[in-house]
Amino acid sequence: MHLSLVVILGAAIFTTIAAARALPQALPGCRDKCGDLTIPFPFGIGDGCYLRPEFNLTCDQSTTPPSANLTGHTIRISDFYLAEAELQVMTFTSRDCYDTKGLRTYKNTPILWLPPPYTISDTKNKFVAVGCDTYALFQGYRGEERFITGCMSLCDSLGSVEYQDSYCSGIGCCQTSIPSGLKNCTVQLSSYYNHTLIMDFNPCSYAFIVEQGQFKFNSTSFQQLNSISQIPMAINWEIGDETCDIAAQKREDFACKADYSKCVNRNTNINGSGYICQCLPGYRGNPYLPHGCQGN
Repeated sequence: MHLSLVVILGAAIFTTIAAARALPQALPGCRDKCGDLTIPFPFGIGDGCYLRPEFNLTCDQSTTPPSANLTGHTIRISDFYLAEAELQVMTFTSRDCYDTKGLRTYKNTPILWLPPPYTISDTKNKFVAVGCDTYALFQGYRGEERFITGCMSLCDSLGSVEYQDSYCSGIGCCQTSIPSGLKNCTVQLSSYYNHTLIMDFNPCSYAFIVEQGQFKFNSTSFQQLNSISQIPMAINWEIGDETCDIAAQKREDFACKADYSKCVNRNTNINGSGYICQCLPGYRGNPYLPHGCQGN
């Protein structure tokens, strides 16, 4: 029930709506928090608290605040988008740096491997490269099929970058879309002139896959990226490898059994794709819990 408190002050009326009690997200008796992050079922921490082994999480108490990871993997979860069946995870940026003589001082090539049923979101992410003497390649696999894409950025001065503040248009920053259904990726960086022509303001190049809206390019991005090693990326997940109709008929562990919930096929264009659950329009909550969908 929503509680309203009306306060009259002169001719003005201020209405404060007390927040409704948060709907449960975890199974009864299960931990629903890791640090500041709420853990929604079908994910869970500990035996009996998750739907399937692939949704088993570990809460790492050695970080501040504690961080949730996919069990058996060093993939840190920073947010859940339950209705879209997506996770926000932190991934490493690629960096390629040079000294005044044009000698490389640092280079890394991050590789991300996602276990089933996770894939890199093609609709929520962009592949981005930052630098003024930069070309970047992204390589990923969908099964045995390999995909390679990339972009390049060249500029002579910081002034031209400032002109393009907040726009990743090819001057100081370039971006491109990525294919769908990829389970792993490798990011590679290189330079045309080893940054020797722009050393006074840009000794390094950077590249990464990033969730849209989580990175905005501006004239200080070179300095900011030099001080961070991870950036948020969105990944998809699904339940099983069968469509809604088949799973509902054959599987006792069919997940979309909640009142006022529905089953949605994840990706009809990819063979072996599974399903997700959603609350019906007009309802909100967690459709994976028995009574998780409640009226608005």
